[in-house]
Amino acid sequence: MDIGANGFRDPRLDWLYGYWLQKRGDRRAASRGDLAPSEIKSVLPILNLIDVRREPLGFRHRLVGTEIVERLGRDATGCWVGSALYGPAWQDIFDGLRTVMEEVRPYRRLTRLDWHARHWLSMESLELPLVDDEGEVNMIVRAASYFTDPQSATRERCIVSPLVA
Repeated sequence: MDIGANGFRDPRLDWLYGYWLQKRGDRRAASRGDLAPSEIKSVLPILNLIDVRREPLGFRHRLVGTEIVERLGRDATGCWVGSALYGPAWQDIFDGLRTVMEEVRPYRRLTRLDWHARHWLSMESLELPLVDDEGEVNMIVRAASYFTDPQSATRERCIVSPLVA
């Protein structure tokens, strides 16, 4: 499989990262208002928009794209990140989102879905902070691509790496 300019397997993740960088400009992050649905139509099926609640800290799935719903066999729209949704992997997922929020920087995640009924799948995602008018992260946009390959079963469960922004 070809790897894109930013190291992603799925060219849609490369495209979205470039789009976010363009919309961000010289700020730390783009805002939700910077993202125009008409401009990101091609990636809407793989987008997951996550609300950030500060007190107490929590993350809620506001929107889950149709391709994500199809691949996972469920729609998490409206659900909070927690053990009911992600089983034993919930804390790692929660901590990853907290890192995106606290560091206000994009991350790439490559993980096996060993917490899910479809445990043979691997996921590559791009997690991007979105800021409010005060510069605080109030949303995270995640784009996710699912795949299987010979390494899926033996791959380290989760690799998270910050992107140079």
